Amino acid sequence: MINQKDVAKKAGVSSATVSAVLNQNKFVSENLKSKVLKAIEDLEYEPNVIARSLKINRTNSIGIIVGNIVSQAFSIMAKAAEDVANKYKFNLIVCNSDEDPEKELNYLKVLKSNRVEGIILTSTGKNNEYVKGLIESGIKIVLLDRLLEDVNCDAVLLDNEKGGYVATNYLISRGMKKIGIICGPLSITTGKERFNGYIRALQEAGIERDENLIKIGSFKKESGIKLAIELLKGPVKPEAIFVANLDLTLGALEIIKYMKFRIPEDISIIGFDNSEWYKIIDPPLTVINHPIYGYGASAAKLLFEKINMKGESKEDKPSIKRLKTSLLVRGSVR
Repeated sequence: MINQKDVAKKAGVSSATVSAVLNQNKFVSENLKSKVLKAIEDLEYEPNVIARSLKINRTNSIGIIVGNIVSQAFSIMAKAAEDVANKYKFNLIVCNSDEDPEKELNYLKVLKSNRVEGIILTSTGKNNEYVKGLIESGIKIVLLDRLLEDVNCDAVLLDNEKGGYVATNYLISRGMKKIGIICGPLSITTGKERFNGYIRALQEAGIERDENLIKIGSFKKESGIKLAIELLKGPVKPEAIFVANLDLTLGALEIIKYMKFRIPEDISIIGFDNSEWYKIIDPPLTVINHPIYGYGASAAKLLFEKINMKGESKEDKPSIKRLKTSLLVRGSVR
């Protein structure tokens, strides 16, 4: 196996010079540096990254844990985080919790054992104490999309409540009163805040809350299918539905089409999160829009701000950034 001594011999320099080039911790002239890099290329030498990271106390790696990697929204966010990491010459380790707290905990432990310098976390909300311990150990963490109760941590969120309010209020402005909602868990920030916006809009319009029109499940497509069936076959037929994320919307649309409801003639629908294909389906879907790529990129940029910060106090007030949402009107509301 090729080692640093072989590289030094090939380049005609000392092992210390090879080490300085690899670790970038001492000045090396351009002439010697080019010789070392040429020798590395010729010998196809691969440095021992783990040993190097122990020596310089840097791994140049971060992790991201998302709730559902097959979700278009989460995959776009992960891609955005990767692009930002590449600009900083960091590697990104992508983990999929599948909204399972045990899987999430296992991945948190894996990332810690790999000595990542930071983690972007879309949390299940069940491993708060372990996350606190990671922060205390010096690992920088930025929460994406969801807050954690009693955890002093930086986060990037959306203006969820306003989005839920604007969506519901728009349906009310179009003359609808029987407005259903399909939403994710109220124990999660995104679910709770979008639901609260829905309720606030109803209250301000003097429309009584009807439990028959409220369906709460997970944020997965399968839940959207199940809850849409319950809603459309329930005792109160909705005039419109506000669906609180992209995957739930996929499931709801599938069932609406399967049951041969016409959009918007028979039922109006507004989704939360935008997708490229929403504008090409028939009719194009009205949504609460936000830059999904920018969402993931903002979390990654905030994480690198924290990684590059020197001497930061653990008692500092966390930075909570909220990105704006807007109503994008197309053709799915009558």
